[in-house]
Amino acid sequence: MSQSGEILKDEFWDDDDIESVEPDDCGKRLKGLLIRVAISLFFIGCCTGAIIFSFINGETGTQHETHRDASKNFSIFIDQYSKKEGLYILTYKLPDDAEDDQEPAVEEFDSFWIQSDTNKTLVHRITQNVTIYAFPTHSYWYDTTNGIKCTFDRSTTYTTYINSLGMTSLVRNHQEYEQTHQGDKVYVYQGNPNEVLLSNVNQTAFLVTAYADAVTGALLAWDTYFTADDHSSDMVYKASYEYSSMTPAKPDPSWFTTPEQCSPN
Repeated sequence: MSQSGEILKDEFWDDDDIESVEPDDCGKRLKGLLIRVAISLFFIGCCTGAIIFSFINGETGTQHETHRDASKNFSIFIDQYSKKEGLYILTYKLPDDAEDDQEPAVEEFDSFWIQSDTNKTLVHRITQNVTIYAFPTHSYWYDTTNGIKCTFDRSTTYTTYINSLGMTSLVRNHQEYEQTHQGDKVYVYQGNPNEVLLSNVNQTAFLVTAYADAVTGALLAWDTYFTADDHSSDMVYKASYEYSSMTPAKPDPSWFTTPEQCSPN
């Protein structure tokens, strides 16, 4: 039996095939495995953290917006601004002898609205050449019609300018949603604009229609309709301001910095 056992050992357990495992080698392998696991966990943690960070910051960006229910009442006295430039649109009255298929003349210009009701400050590009910077006690009229001119105005303030637009006492006559031409869901408010005194249209207004976003309550647009005192074709029928990207949030304070040409007299 002893001899047979030695034969089996020689056949199946050749000394060259036997690998000895030293304790130091085992420790090194275990250490390497633990390092690889730690690195994997680190990268997984980084990826997870990045996802959570992006989510939190995305939510934070929307939390800065202050939505209001515009179905009950309308107020222009909120913090809001147009992220992108809006439009100022003038629609002229058709002459009395106009053909049935004749379209009224229309002019469009870039405009923007930046309002901080918290600080009672407003920047409004009224026309293609005139921008008002309104503050609690005064305003500046920045005019580029003929060169660059900035006029200090103590009689026009944040509040008086907004009052002159005729949107401080509007009522909602429609119980259903209506749509602007961009397709946004809005609530429509109208009123008799007794206070309207636009600096860019020297006519008497008879109606103001404002459109408040049905979700955020922000002012998306308003139309001011004018009477025609004569039959001239250059009389304005409607002046419109449209801000499809109006956001009900606090604007950056730096946006209210007046141009260097503006200074108190």
